[in-house]
Amino acid sequence: MDNLVDRPDAAIPAPTAPGAAFTGAARAPIAGEALTINNIAEGRQYIDDIDAQLRELLATRRDLSRQIQGLRSAEGGPRIEHARENEIIAIWADELGPRGVEIAMAVLTLCRGAAGQP
Repeated sequence: MDNLVDRPDAAIPAPTAPGAAFTGAARAPIAGEALTINNIAEGRQYIDDIDAQLRELLATRRDLSRQIQGLRSAEGGPRIEHARENEIIAIWADELGPRGVEIAMAVLTLCRGAAGQP
């Protein structure tokens, strides 16, 4: 399946009015953007594009987290800073409720890596 995020013709302007309908799945929606889909295939394409963006963002977050862990360890600190993780969990919980806690924990676990890894 063609990933619309990477297509050169994906730069279609966002609708001007909240809830305005798109005429085709040409790009992934912007966070917080109101969407109206015309059919199931279009909705699924948007979801596929969002999922691809989430995977890319998580890979970037994991890399940054591991760099921070390495720097903290090099300075003699702990690899994991539990107070910081608790702040992150609280933010996710405030935004998404109990499922936000689960998502935050999964993201943190993914980004921690194994002990001994840089």
